[in-house]
Amino acid sequence: MVLISLPYVKAYEVKGKTYSYYRRNGSKIRIKGEMGSDAWRAEYERIHESFQTGATDGGQIKPGSYDDLIARYKASPLFKQLKPRTKKEYARHLDTLGEIAGKMDVATTPRKFVILVQERFHQTPRTANAIISQLRIILNYAIDLDWIKHNPAAKPRRLKEGEGFRAWEEDEIELFRSTWPIGTKERAAFELILYTGQRAGDIRHMVRGHIKNGWVSVTQQKTDARVDIPLADSLATALDAWLPKHDHLNLIPAPKGKAYLDDGFSKYMRKAYNAAGLPSDFNSHGGRYAAATRLRELGLSWEEIGSITGHDTAQMVRKYSERKRAAALAIDKLNQVDQAR
Repeated sequence: MVLISLPYVKAYEVKGKTYSYYRRNGSKIRIKGEMGSDAWRAEYERIHESFQTGATDGGQIKPGSYDDLIARYKASPLFKQLKPRTKKEYARHLDTLGEIAGKMDVATTPRKFVILVQERFHQTPRTANAIISQLRIILNYAIDLDWIKHNPAAKPRRLKEGEGFRAWEEDEIELFRSTWPIGTKERAAFELILYTGQRAGDIRHMVRGHIKNGWVSVTQQKTDARVDIPLADSLATALDAWLPKHDHLNLIPAPKGKAYLDDGFSKYMRKAYNAAGLPSDFNSHGGRYAAATRLRELGLSWEEIGSITGHDTAQMVRKYSERKRAAALAIDKLNQVDQAR
């Protein structure tokens, strides 16, 4: 891919082919031609000039349109105060909505439009639900702007996403431990995931001061909520063996000693999982489900576990545990019947 630094240019490579776009004020316009060529540069200059003079491709941003609403929302404090990772995710879905309905009037949005957008992405339920959620957010903002009175995307029926990430199995946990012994960075990171139930983004920001007097205390990046978690013996053992080996502030520092950037920690753990011979669907998110089980064993209530791992995670583990217990009871009764024959 040719790297070109020009205002508002975004390039993507798909199957070896580069596509470039001019993205500005909620609009996304394809820049035709081979990126970097004279023809491509001329096309870029034409589009850029049209925005600079206010005569954007296809006319100015239409007042009251989705392009207008998206641009206003991105410039609002509501968007600017989001965490960087959340802001990036929101922006991606906003761009998708802009491509679908940029010129459409917000005030005349029918409920049917919401359903059609959802159906358009039905093959990827998680993405479909996320886009509809984003649509609901910006339409709530449209209500704040007094553009509309009611939100047509309010309380949409969510597409079923399935079980999502799976929990770690006990034999997989032992396989990782046998590969990465106590004293390794990989083992310390693994035990942090397993015994705190925190997101990768929170693990990578944990520092020595978060471990104190038998507790792990941390403020979650996504929710800004402070959680206090009992320090499990296995986690304490792993940290006691690892922390003396470096003098950095972060518990699990990146190679240069500071916190991992964005998904750097997840990539680091992916390599560790691969080295242990674990399957591709074994990931750090699944560790949060295993963590919920262990927090339950430490004596915490499901409500307390939900406040630590997230209530969706806690509910999923609770349902899984109840199903597993019911299955075990059923098999036990069948065994009793067989023995009585």
